[in-house]
Formats: sequence, C-alpha cells, structure tokens
Amino acid sequence: MKEMSLSYSEAFHFLEFRHGPKSMVEPGAVVIGLLDEHSREYQGEVLGELRELGATTVCMGSKGLDDLQMAVDHTVNLFGAPESHYGDILYLPFLQVVALHRARVKGLDPDRPRNLDLVVRLNI
Repeated sequence: MKEMSLSYSEAFHFLEFRHGPKSMVEPGAVVIGLLDEHSREYQGEVLGELRELGATTVCMGSKGLDDLQMAVDHTVNLFGAPESHYGDILYLPFLQVVALHRARVKGLDPDRPRNLDLVVRLNI
C-alpha cells in the first residue's frame, strides 16, 4: 500500500489497535482486518469499535463472517482457505488489488514507485 499508492498504512495485531493505533482512526480511514479462526470474537469487537469511530471496516476470513455483518462494512470470504498460517497467503491478492486501485485513483503508476530503485546495492 505504501509503495504503490503513497498512502499511510501499518499492520498491527488486532488487540494492539486498542492502544496507540486506535488514536489514528477517523472518518475516511479504512481498516482491513485479517481474521483468524481462534480470535474472531475479539477481532469483531475491535472492528466494531473502529467503525464507531468513523472508519470503513473490511474483514477477511474463511469462516463465520456472517456473525460479523453488523460490526463491519464489508466482508471478503476466502472460501476453502486452509485452517493454518499457510492459508494467510490468500489475503495477499485482495490487498494488492486494493493498493493498485488506490494508486490508480490517485493518478500514480504503481509499477514505478517514487524514490525507489528496483534493486538496493550495498557498498560493503
């Protein structure tokens, strides 16, 4: 997201959002929650809190998203995702498409990010 669309973005553990990151949430912010099977109840509560602060909330997961319909604005169901951390890779295509769309809306070329080189060379 940062490189493709020059947008502020950070990744945090769900419950950590209740500390510092929550202070950044305001109307116009978008929060995308990557849900897991074990903490879904708590994650839904956090997304609901962020939505009340004005954020547009999106949750992604493979099961039980219907239970969160009232807490979030949008859901992305990863049907058939394995119940392991290896299934987390299925989140990436959606996140890449979101970053691509945001870059295009801002009139940026995501294939040529500003101030970045294709390769970083170190003179050691």
